[in-house]
Amino acid sequence: MKILKKTTTMKTSKYILPALLLLSICGKAQTVDQNVTVEREYKPVIQDAGKINSVPAVIDPKVEKATAQYTDIDLPMAVGQNIHPLDAAELAHKARTIQRNAFVRIGLGSYWNNMIDFGMPVLKNKDMSLDLKLNHLATLSQDGHSKTDAAVMYNNYYKKMDFYAGMGLGREYLEYYGDNYNMNGDATDLSTLSTAGTTAYRELNLTRINRTAQSPKLQELADANTNDVFWRYNANIGIRSVPNIESTRYLADLKYKVFDSKNGLTENMFDTRLSYDTKNGKNRLGIDIEMQNMMYKTDISNVIINVWDSYSVFTMNPFYSFERDRWNVRLGVKSSFSFIHGRPFNPSPDISAEWKVIPKWFDIYGGIGGGYDVNTMDKMFGENRYLFSDLRVKDTYTPVNAYIGAKVKPVYNVLLDAYVSYRYIDNQYFFINKDYAATATVASSTDSILYTNRFNVIYSGASLVKAGIRANYNMRNLLNIQLKGAYNGWKTYDTSMAWNKPEFEADLSADYRVSRNLHVTSNIFFESERFAKLGDLTMRMSPKVDVNLGASYSYLNWLTMFAKVNNLLNNKYQDFYGYQVQGLNVMVGAAFSF
Repeated sequence: MKILKKTTTMKTSKYILPALLLLSICGKAQTVDQNVTVEREYKPVIQDAGKINSVPAVIDPKVEKATAQYTDIDLPMAVGQNIHPLDAAELAHKARTIQRNAFVRIGLGSYWNNMIDFGMPVLKNKDMSLDLKLNHLATLSQDGHSKTDAAVMYNNYYKKMDFYAGMGLGREYLEYYGDNYNMNGDATDLSTLSTAGTTAYRELNLTRINRTAQSPKLQELADANTNDVFWRYNANIGIRSVPNIESTRYLADLKYKVFDSKNGLTENMFDTRLSYDTKNGKNRLGIDIEMQNMMYKTDISNVIINVWDSYSVFTMNPFYSFERDRWNVRLGVKSSFSFIHGRPFNPSPDISAEWKVIPKWFDIYGGIGGGYDVNTMDKMFGENRYLFSDLRVKDTYTPVNAYIGAKVKPVYNVLLDAYVSYRYIDNQYFFINKDYAATATVASSTDSILYTNRFNVIYSGASLVKAGIRANYNMRNLLNIQLKGAYNGWKTYDTSMAWNKPEFEADLSADYRVSRNLHVTSNIFFESERFAKLGDLTMRMSPKVDVNLGASYSYLNWLTMFAKVNNLLNNKYQDFYGYQVQGLNVMVGAAFSF
């Protein structure tokens, strides 16, 4: 295979659309296979969102109450870092504490980046809450991108249970501003090729579902939609036992999600989850059940769309757990059954253990897990919004995910967490630029194959050895430093390498409370070089190095002003091949509570 040394040098007029500020609530709840409890004396209310998973495996967040972003309005507010790409609009659920006031936060920056946050507790008391929130992030530069989402969240607390419900709406607009390439890997303008309009190009590497490969004319490729709009709707309702109950624990949750692409498919999904476990002597016996139902359609006429048949995935996970003061063990097995698409039967172990060798100072944990992941369109277009419009990524099966790690607290204000994991993955997907081949001889042989600025996926069996560390230092609630780093050892069996996957990644963040009113933050994010696939060419992508600085000043108890400098080194790296991020950019703004 020919390897070209190609860095991400592109026309300086190209800027990534999504290099905006993304605010993230500190301590976002996620359930991880090893069930690690991280002890830390101080958690900032709002901190920079991390870009890497620093634990062996992450699954969907458990259904909990969503928290609006107004927990500490009268204190200095940290500002989120430059995240690429923006997350998909989603109603995230977290445990909630009673909040105080409503707030609005407004920011404006270079590239006409702008943001608006709004949160308001309509009801707030010990037993009931009703919250509204709105978040808007956008750039009004030449290559625009915007994401807006809103949600309403209700909670009713009882002595032994919690009833919750919520609704969310999100809209995302994007433009396909990335470069197209010829067979030599050179950027090209499809509308200026010598064969413009006359030659048909047949799409390659099509994962066929309900249509065959199409052969659009070159002019049709050149005139393809330059933008898209995604609508996301979601609603949920459920009940659950309170977390500290000792007898019977339960959860019943129903989610409804819609993902609607203007130029592609509409996906409707019902996700039903039931959990139950009870005491069995000193131990616990339980079962988790999930049923996911996916339905697809399109409202586009005169275009052949790759519409998937409706299908369902049923997962059953019985377990028996031993819970003691200094150790716990969970023994279970997970079985997923996919009807219509994918593998019919997908078993995996569910075994985990943790031992507090020296309580509060030294823990050891480990386990063997796995699972079946439904790659919904909502999930995949959130991961890469530049996917080809009617692409539906196949589901991923991980039969084995083994891990072992240790948490060490050598002194009061330092925490270290190190782990090693091995994962085997069936049908792992990798992003590649969507490719087309001319169906007839063209004037220039270099134009006989074209690689566009939409993305396809290819699949391969793969294994991943991952080693990582997480370190946290806190000094009297004034200074907090966190380092996350990981090594990714990919091995693929059906393709030459793990496309667009870095070997090393690290994230260093720090926040310092200079005074009661002044708070400063910093973040450095790094990913080693990655490789993109253009036919038989392997294109090197420059490392990601992203340095961000921020400060906030609480002028009054109802007014906080902030400023953020993103991508301080002006490193115009690429998240996906052909798409550069914004260079150095600045945002300033203010937050008002009322």
